[in-house]
Amino acid sequence: MQIQYVKKTQSFILEELSRLTGEFKKIKTREVWEYPEFVRNHPLSIDLDLCTKQGFLGVYDTTITEVGFQTYLKRFLQESIEDTKLNFHPDEIQNILKKNSYFAYHLLRKYLIPEAETNEKFPLTYVNAEDSFWKKRRFLKGFFPIWGVFSPVYLSLGLLFDLPLLPLLLLINGILFVTYRNDSLKQWKEIKALSSGASRFQKTFVYLAKNRKPTKQMIGRISSLGDSSELLISPLPHLILNLICLWDLWKIKSLEKWKSKFGNLWNDLRIKIIKTDSLLPFVNFGFLFPEASFAGSSSAGNLSAKSLVHPLLPKSSRVFNPLTKMEPGDLMIVTGSNMSGKTTYLRSIAMSLLLAGSGAPVLGSEFEFPEFQIHTLIRSQDSMEDGVSFFYSEVRRLSSIIHNAESSKKIPVLFLDEILKGTNSKERFIATREILSVLREKRAIVFLTTHDLKLAEVPWAKRFHFTELEKDGQMDFDYQIREGVSGSTNALKILKKEGIPIRNEED
Repeated sequence: MQIQYVKKTQSFILEELSRLTGEFKKIKTREVWEYPEFVRNHPLSIDLDLCTKQGFLGVYDTTITEVGFQTYLKRFLQESIEDTKLNFHPDEIQNILKKNSYFAYHLLRKYLIPEAETNEKFPLTYVNAEDSFWKKRRFLKGFFPIWGVFSPVYLSLGLLFDLPLLPLLLLINGILFVTYRNDSLKQWKEIKALSSGASRFQKTFVYLAKNRKPTKQMIGRISSLGDSSELLISPLPHLILNLICLWDLWKIKSLEKWKSKFGNLWNDLRIKIIKTDSLLPFVNFGFLFPEASFAGSSSAGNLSAKSLVHPLLPKSSRVFNPLTKMEPGDLMIVTGSNMSGKTTYLRSIAMSLLLAGSGAPVLGSEFEFPEFQIHTLIRSQDSMEDGVSFFYSEVRRLSSIIHNAESSKKIPVLFLDEILKGTNSKERFIATREILSVLREKRAIVFLTTHDLKLAEVPWAKRFHFTELEKDGQMDFDYQIREGVSGSTNALKILKKEGIPIRNEED
């Protein structure tokens, strides 16, 4: 076990180094189809590449519990969490990171499971205090302790002194066993689940417990009870024990006593483990990048930053850009040539907003954000099955966004990349202008990238752009945002660079 733990620690450290250096391909992440359906089909996942092999959700996932993993995903996607006990205070991640520089790392190591496969998630069973087994068998509950002692004693004496009625006694016990066998198997299933959880999360239980002595007793007793379940593998010994002394009932009685004594402690620690598990990916992000800073909330509904960058860019490729102050109803239009950084800038703001909303630090400084509802329309999808075109898909999404903005008390923040691509330029301009007007009325903060310079004429827009530079006759990009509208294009240059002839460039 110790060798397994050392190997697991080594694997974890190598993953941490890959996260730190941005070599995400070295990290074994999930395939898109391995995520829950609601996550892989979520607009944020699609538009921000959250579930790709090198997407944020997979790269920084350190969770080990099934519920912790689900909670982590929902927390980042700003979805509601059903169990209110798993909701978090905005300062929780910051408080964990403040304790000392290596506390986050040691906490993560307590969550390592030596025998776990990569990305494997484990259940941590909730202890249900409701006594469904004995509720149906109140008479048996009082009768079996007497009968369960009498039976083996009488059988032993009967074999020694040739007493009568031994077959009848075995028949009675057999009939009793048949009446409770199906329900007792469910109890054994619960015992095995609790025992497995206790064994698997033993280090974590003890580490997070305020009083370790009762916690160790709780783990020891349920583990011992779980060891008894090994007899279920062999049906014959299991049957014989129940014929002799109603063995299942004694174990179910022991489970009932364990629940009575330790059930509340188990459930409290279970919530603490799962909640911490769901926070650790964000804690680890802050631990790896101490230069990241925590955002401040804006009661006025403003969104701004002195600097920010996309969290998945390696350190060597990071270019920090400011985010001008955006108030409810504001529109930012970002123009620029191809590959200059427009869409990455939008994704940088969106990712920073999601991190801040999760209580995590942001790669940047002086990030201020409102209570928000985020929407993205960056990568539209058509559907052959439903007969839905790219254009109609976008229209439906925009209609849904506008409808949600009407009913939400939060500030809608929208990220739109080259919207309404599937129609002619005249209708596209009119439709986009009207959509932006409606969104302004809804007090939405809107970020829009476009190649259509006419759109930049919208009077209330804040105009910014990215551009390419000429270096030794070649295109070069500095990925720095600048005020105003872009005056350069590079589509023809890219075509010529790839060997596609442009015969009438002047036209």
